[in-house]
Amino acid sequence: MDRDPIAHVDAPEQISHRYHQIRVVVTLSVVGIVTIVIGLLALIDPDNIHPLRYFGGCVLVTAICGLGVLYLVKGGDRTTTSVEVAMLVGLFATFGNTIYGGLLDADPWWQVCSYLVMILIAGGVSLRRWSTFTFFAAVGLAAWAVAIGTAGEPGEFLFDSYVLILLGTVVAAAILWLFGIERERVTALNRELQENASRDPLTGLLNRYGLLSAVLNSGEKSEQAWCAYVDVDYFKSINDLRGHDRGDEVLKAVAGSMVEAGGEFTARWGGDEFVTIGFGDPPDEEALQSRIGSGINKVEPGVAVTVGLVGGSIGDGDELGRTVGEADRRMYERRAAIRGELPGP
Repeated sequence: MDRDPIAHVDAPEQISHRYHQIRVVVTLSVVGIVTIVIGLLALIDPDNIHPLRYFGGCVLVTAICGLGVLYLVKGGDRTTTSVEVAMLVGLFATFGNTIYGGLLDADPWWQVCSYLVMILIAGGVSLRRWSTFTFFAAVGLAAWAVAIGTAGEPGEFLFDSYVLILLGTVVAAAILWLFGIERERVTALNRELQENASRDPLTGLLNRYGLLSAVLNSGEKSEQAWCAYVDVDYFKSINDLRGHDRGDEVLKAVAGSMVEAGGEFTARWGGDEFVTIGFGDPPDEEALQSRIGSGINKVEPGVAVTVGLVGGSIGDGDELGRTVGEADRRMYERRAAIRGELPGP
């Protein structure tokens, strides 16, 4: 039996994206706070010959990081690209200000190189795409190489600083790679959990939650939709007289017959009740009931179902719920008419 595809928004990927956005917000916040603290310490450093200029650069970096945080927190959902750009701006501002501190002799170059390694690692932690990280590292390292090349530092120090910076870049790249592996595994696990939460384990059909999610996120929000509500007649008697294993076989037969009968989404609504949602012209109610009943009788002769079919719209969750409810009432009305009883709920 073929399963209906769950045509919803990829929630596991959304979770991964939100986690990335939170990581960027935290990183920008930490970078901004650390930078302003370093700027304040520079003001009281007696060896700093340009404290106000360096402090001004730190204030600018903190403001840029703060604006990035506000953009991500107050702006609602952001795309991966916009999150990467916000982080990239903060990283470049911090990287540039750190090099500026070295050029001003606000910090010794060994300290500047140590700061740059930490900024590179922050990029590995917060960025998600290799292309973005490569661009950041290439531009940043090029700017650093030009700056330190004009600083007049001894050759031995230049060699050691190159080794330090390159090792920092490798560590940052390794962190990015490990985060990527973790993200893939966590996303796959979340996708598996969602699949299990959206499926009925006995029949393999969508469950109620899965159906609602699939329909509402399918993009097929046409007003020309139809809903078939199917209930197995006297199912309790089958369980009581033939055993629950036989009852399970009947439910599987109903599921298979409903999938073959058409419709875009089919679900086990609960117990011995099933729902199919379709779009376009609805099938004939009697023909659908007969077709499903024929499939069941191949497994358990004499078992019948009652079908209630209605047309409706599914523009949102409320409309979908009303349409399913109308199909449910239609099914009870038809059953009551067949049995000569008053309509059920």
